[in-house]
Amino acid sequence: MQMFGILEGLEGKNPTENTVVMLIDLKRCIGCFSCETSCKMEHELSIGPRFIRVMQVGPKTVKGRVKNIYVPLLCYHCNPAPCVSPCPTGAIVKRPKDGIVWIEPEKCIGCRQCIQACPYGAIQYDTKTGKAIKCDFCKHRIDYRRKWTRNEIKKVYRYVNRGNNIMPLEFDEKGNVKRDNKGRLIDKEGEAIAGRKLAEKRDTQDEIEYAGLWSACSTKCSTECMIFGYFKDIKKHLKELNNTRDIQRIGSVYYALPKENFPTPRN
Repeated sequence: MQMFGILEGLEGKNPTENTVVMLIDLKRCIGCFSCETSCKMEHELSIGPRFIRVMQVGPKTVKGRVKNIYVPLLCYHCNPAPCVSPCPTGAIVKRPKDGIVWIEPEKCIGCRQCIQACPYGAIQYDTKTGKAIKCDFCKHRIDYRRKWTRNEIKKVYRYVNRGNNIMPLEFDEKGNVKRDNKGRLIDKEGEAIAGRKLAEKRDTQDEIEYAGLWSACSTKCSTECMIFGYFKDIKKHLKELNNTRDIQRIGSVYYALPKENFPTPRN
């Protein structure tokens, strides 16, 4: 499979119902780089490493107008993952419950074998820590979400920042979401989510089904071109897009391609 001359590789095994996947609509991506910025902030990355990077394809004249296509590139959480077996310490693990591939920093010795094994350049070396790092689909957010009640998930999902983004939650030193003395989730301002006025935007039952499964990049996407969640919840969106668009998959990431044919990307 080849897409715009950028990606060429294997789709791998089909995802199961509980596999965490991402659907990226390239027609909606405008290259605002909000995903890159939010990812670096979420993971407190130093200068240099990027878990997600946006590649520009084009420009090309289409019907008299100059257009570009922007393609977010990240770890594809392949199945099977070619980076797992080369690791001499077993630091790279693929979680069977949701298919996320992540690196246990305590086991990583910085040998860079995984970096050489990854065909997509998704794994990077952090000179600050001397260890390999990569996108982990914000697994900490997914794990926190599993501790919430459905009503809490619904409230947090509907409570938005700037019209379409989730307000940042506050976490304790153990990584758990902080609660007030009444047991309600609180944001970084120390105010209870349940006590705030809820926004009405994006309040369909369809979206509530996978509410709470937010990666940092999909949460802050300015055009909502990224849909993130379990495959069982996202496959209906895939079916709808597949009626009019070509869908290409690499590992756990689906791309909804635009109709225009574009040349090899600019460096």
